[in-house]
Amino acid sequence: MRCEIVLLVENLDICRYFYRSTLKLGEPVFDSNFQVEFLLNRDTFLVLEKCTSPYLEHSSSACSFMLEVNDLPELIKHLERECCPVDEAFRTGGKKAFRVSDPEGNKVLLCQAQ
Repeated sequence: MRCEIVLLVENLDICRYFYRSTLKLGEPVFDSNFQVEFLLNRDTFLVLEKCTSPYLEHSSSACSFMLEVNDLPELIKHLERECCPVDEAFRTGGKKAFRVSDPEGNKVLLCQAQ
């Protein structure tokens, strides 16, 4: 089974950089001028899809998703070095998490992988 988290974005280049370099997801498994796919685990993909439809207000249609990372403290330090604001820690689903926003207002909840 394949699972995709699809984010509609206006500026694909800036979002590609954010997820590849700032969040350290690495190189996309698919990369074009209208869609970028990152492999999150063997069956789950983060898909950025360019969408400039005038009816879509990205700030009011932002999504959120949780991302478990292997070394959360190191990623938080990296985000701070990259001047990416990280919200204060909170608990969700019994896990300590941090919230960051991508350049288009999508929220990424970061927690330590088990």
